[in-house]
Amino acid sequence: MENKSSGIKPIFFLDRTHGKRTSQLLTAVGIGVILHDRWFHQETQDPIWIAKCGQENWIVLSGDKSIETVPENRQAVIDAKCKVIFFDDSSSFPEEWAAAVIVGRLRLFEIIERNDGPFFLTIEKYARGHISSIRFVGTGAPKIIQPSQPAEALATPPPASVAPEPPPQEPAQGELFKKKAKS
Repeated sequence: MENKSSGIKPIFFLDRTHGKRTSQLLTAVGIGVILHDRWFHQETQDPIWIAKCGQENWIVLSGDKSIETVPENRQAVIDAKCKVIFFDDSSSFPEEWAAAVIVGRLRLFEIIERNDGPFFLTIEKYARGHISSIRFVGTGAPKIIQPSQPAEALATPPPASVAPEPPPQEPAQGELFKKKAKS
């Protein structure tokens, strides 16, 4: 999908941490994707594919934070002038990450277009910015939420033939400090 203001069409390189499902979801809406496994062996060291991403002007899309923290990988990003976008975790479903990229794509395209690499950027799957504030009309208002009842209050009462135990009595504040008589 193209950015309307500039016509750029970035290509995202999905590294080993994200696979075919994320790629399928992104390409279904017109976002260009290159998969790591289509160009490189699984064991290919990160600096090698990072250099290729810089050469081809592919935008790295990854959950692997070691790209920024491991000195060799970080230097490869600097040398190749890569633009690296991280998912803030790598344990979520592909649908969640694809949704985050799809919803945020216009802003991502803008960042990619307006900034030279090298850079690192992190996107989160829990974005609230694309949903407006509520505008109540008429009698609309926030719901009043009652405090939840303790589990004991929700338990089934005992049968009528069994007398319920009286609740434990807390001692009065003054009784806590009285000396007890020795037996």
